[in-house]
Amino acid sequence: MKNLLVLLTISLLLTSCATSRISGWNKIFGGKALSKTELSKEMGLAKKHWAKRDSKESLLKSLKSFEKIANSNDSYEAMTYLSRGYYLLADGHLENMDEKKKNWEIGITWGEKAMATNPEFKKRVIDNGEKIEDVLQYLERGQIEAIYWTAVNLGKWGKNSGIATVLKYKAQIKKMINRVGELDKNFFYGAFDRYWGAYYAVAPGFAGGDMDKSIKSFNNAVKTEKYYLGNYVLIADYWAKKKGDKELFIKNLNKVLKMNPNKVREIAPENKIEQRKAKKLLSKIDELF
Repeated sequence: MKNLLVLLTISLLLTSCATSRISGWNKIFGGKALSKTELSKEMGLAKKHWAKRDSKESLLKSLKSFEKIANSNDSYEAMTYLSRGYYLLADGHLENMDEKKKNWEIGITWGEKAMATNPEFKKRVIDNGEKIEDVLQYLERGQIEAIYWTAVNLGKWGKNSGIATVLKYKAQIKKMINRVGELDKNFFYGAFDRYWGAYYAVAPGFAGGDMDKSIKSFNNAVKTEKYYLGNYVLIADYWAKKKGDKELFIKNLNKVLKMNPNKVREIAPENKIEQRKAKKLLSKIDELF
């Protein structure tokens, strides 16, 4: 009991020092209204560049077009592309942590705006001031992209903003990911299990960390989609590295490099980015083991 009270006291002290942010629905972005013809043209450009998002230049062009659309007519589709796109920009194309955090935070903002296109959710969170984690049941399958990309952006931003911020948003993120699992456990090529694989590997024991649960979750993600190369990179980077399993580390990363990134066309750009990550991790093997 004494240890529990100490942990709770530390948790409260740290949470009071957590990094704060303004909710997405309280942010206003300027942008002119576009006609139907202009919107259609901009969406075409956005998706054309999106198809080559493994290129930083193409991804930035895509985000610029999606922002024009979202600022013009509150398009849920454009907002979810933006939340996903800013996550990818930070995770797959940037090196500087301050820049990464800046873009993950933008991703959170667009994801929150997308969630708020649900009328009941909007009423309860914005009008009534209820907590996001307490009204997730009102978000349905049609909002699953917004829930997931908001959660993972928030997770990355929080994790790299200090333990106080992690503690502040931990419950919200976990409930958001669980809501994704309730709506579609196989969403985005095993994202639900992939998230928990990473979480259980990274979290300390008192916060639920468990390496056995981690590898089980990662293996479930692989079963859901064996051609999503990020699964193997995460097993190497999060599980094998922490366990000191050099053989498994090499095995998974070499597998990524040998696999065809275009096997699943919809995620070919992500797979190409994961192959770049695999090469980088292998180049650091002497530092890591």
